[in-house]
Amino acid sequence: MILDPKNLSLRLVVTFLCFGLCGDLSRAQPQNNAEPSSTTVALHVEFNRPFIDLQFIKPDGSPRTARFWVDTGGGAFLFCEPLAQDIGLKLGEEVRAEGERFAPITPPRTLLGTMAIDLEGARAFVTLGKKTVTPGVDAEGLFPAHLLRRYHVIFDYPGRKFTLAKPGTVKPRGVRLETPINQGSGFPRLEVQIEGQTYGFLLDTGASFTMISREQLDAWLKAKPESPNVVGAVGAGNMGLGKTEADALMLGLAPIDLGPFKLNGVAAVSRPKGTFEQYMSKMMTKPIIGALGGNVLRAFRIEIDYANNATYFEKTGSLDTNLVMSGLTVVAREDGSYTVTTVAIQNGKPLIEGVLAGDHLIRIDKLDVTGASLATVVDALRGKSGEEHTLVLERDGKQLTIKAPVQRIM
Repeated sequence: MILDPKNLSLRLVVTFLCFGLCGDLSRAQPQNNAEPSSTTVALHVEFNRPFIDLQFIKPDGSPRTARFWVDTGGGAFLFCEPLAQDIGLKLGEEVRAEGERFAPITPPRTLLGTMAIDLEGARAFVTLGKKTVTPGVDAEGLFPAHLLRRYHVIFDYPGRKFTLAKPGTVKPRGVRLETPINQGSGFPRLEVQIEGQTYGFLLDTGASFTMISREQLDAWLKAKPESPNVVGAVGAGNMGLGKTEADALMLGLAPIDLGPFKLNGVAAVSRPKGTFEQYMSKMMTKPIIGALGGNVLRAFRIEIDYANNATYFEKTGSLDTNLVMSGLTVVAREDGSYTVTTVAIQNGKPLIEGVLAGDHLIRIDKLDVTGASLATVVDALRGKSGEEHTLVLERDGKQLTIKAPVQRIM
């Protein structure tokens, strides 16, 4: 989930904070031979994003389980404040970055299944005043790249399994692709071919949708103006990031070659010029133009062999190409409510009449959206072409009802 560096998402605020204040603290500690060499747990996939359950011990000795967002493009081991209080974490001096409040911590003993996580030198913070990592996402923490890179990691999206294994203890399977790892950030870099050209991408499990520089998407659209496109992020491209998504271009891409895999029907959402080419490229082994996100990754069983700069792919599932829906872009608020960011525009016309940016979304058909996850709200906007959803909105203290047509957006 990556934004303009001047308007960072929480993931990148923490990345900025870590690299600005902490440097590379990710030296791995010697492993205790009595510890298991690997562990496999349930992988919870929501909105094309992977989540796992970690275990901690509260001060009274009782266990505490918390769901963490697993992010190959994330910068810090992040705890939300209620979780930190529950497990008795001692907070360091408060730090502010881009309007967010953080407190550094010494990370607590953390178990994934039966295996203790190697946390020596981990960059760990509590995000103050937040119950979840970001509004609309039900996760109490973020499990980041610099911890993942200490392991051989398997994201089996279709099989719904997640494995952490000590380096060298797993025999990889699948198609091997070179994936150089930046040793400071832990960010993995892949190359894909589009229209016969090779481009660098971050392999980004934290993003629900593939993201590409606006400059590059504009160039492709200019060369092929008949390509399906829309202004305003919809579907899994709507990651709840506000104005950046209101202005975003979504574009249906030419077939993508990921090694031997030819991927059809992939779309991408734009990020402002410089986000990838300048800001994110500094944290990669070579420049990138975007991040390969969950709409593609969800089709694969993916092994990242961090120690050997390689990733192994098996295509055992399907891509997310479901953009048949009402063209509404929304953002979740800290209180659980939702606000309309924009109505998507196609061929110069809004896809829904009568809805304005800033309207509060109250209900979609029978779903009261307050307190629902962003995934639930976006899924409620899907349907079959020709159907309609009934939206209940609030504007200037008054409720209004709007019929929102469902159509194939691309």
